[in-house]
Amino acid sequence: MDYLQPPLLQNSDGEPRRVGFELEFGGLTIREIAAALHKHLGGELRQHNPYHFEINDSSLGDLQVERDAQLLKSVKYRDLLDLLKIDFNPDTMANEIEHGIDRLSSLIIPCEIVTQPLNFADFAKLNDIVELLNQMHAKGTQETFFYAFGLHINPAAPDLTSTTLLNYLRAFLLLTDWIIEESAIDFSRRFLTNYINPFPRAYVDKVLASHYRPEISQLIDDYLRYNPTRNRALDMLPLFCLLDRDRVEAGINKEERSLLGCRPAFHYRLPDCRLGDRHWSIAAEWNRWWHVEVLAAKAVLLDELLDLWHQHRRNSMFQNKKEWTGTVRAFLENHINAQADPPWMNVP
Repeated sequence: MDYLQPPLLQNSDGEPRRVGFELEFGGLTIREIAAALHKHLGGELRQHNPYHFEINDSSLGDLQVERDAQLLKSVKYRDLLDLLKIDFNPDTMANEIEHGIDRLSSLIIPCEIVTQPLNFADFAKLNDIVELLNQMHAKGTQETFFYAFGLHINPAAPDLTSTTLLNYLRAFLLLTDWIIEESAIDFSRRFLTNYINPFPRAYVDKVLASHYRPEISQLIDDYLRYNPTRNRALDMLPLFCLLDRDRVEAGINKEERSLLGCRPAFHYRLPDCRLGDRHWSIAAEWNRWWHVEVLAAKAVLLDELLDLWHQHRRNSMFQNKKEWTGTVRAFLENHINAQADPPWMNVP
């Protein structure tokens, strides 16, 4: 499956937009993943600790390979054990114990592979990583109900104006139910964890109101009022943090402040990471996000779908997701597709 290119390929400075990817999965140790990636992609392999490796200058650029647990990654327990003169150098018993901990933790704590921001032309190289991990029998979201593993996609924003960020928010909110149905998001991730909690209905109504045209400060304040957390399917906090870190830090949940990262990119957290499922691909997940890109870039299409949403809300006393999903599907089939000459190309 090909990766579709969005309408906006450059940012407001004329630089190419790039996209970072994060794959979460289980069943393998950090050391064996890092070694396999290094052998396959080349580059320079560095070990920060048994739970965090880095590969620089590979054929896919720079990669981080790490166990997604703050205690393990920080290895803060070493400070205490250093007082006891415990040696963690290679070939020591303590070092082997740490690798044993890594193997045991692989059953419940996800490993993450984090790419540097990639050019669109390099997306196809991600398929090699998926194939390699499948050969190694990596375990994805579908393996068990407590594997709430995700594929995070971090597309750089075309610009940081309130109009553009609002258009992306609106496009995503209008397409969320369709994306969930099309991709069959795992039950455990949707209902047994808080990682991709839905936006509150009151916030959806506010953002999709026709008269809502906030300045950037109001856009941030409204978001924080209803979403003081990273745990949304589309996490806007990295972008908002870049624009006004003090405002965001004051507005988010206290326990999440240390996890806050600032970057000029959306943090799209909705997709599963179904390594081990031969029918799953990163391209399919990206191509669903691509519809958000098209809508956000084409104001006429976004307004038309927004009008349909208002009609749906007026005609439906209760929230009928199935009916709305059918409306969205028909709209996308009629207005947005991947033909050689897609009809939206000349739409403003």
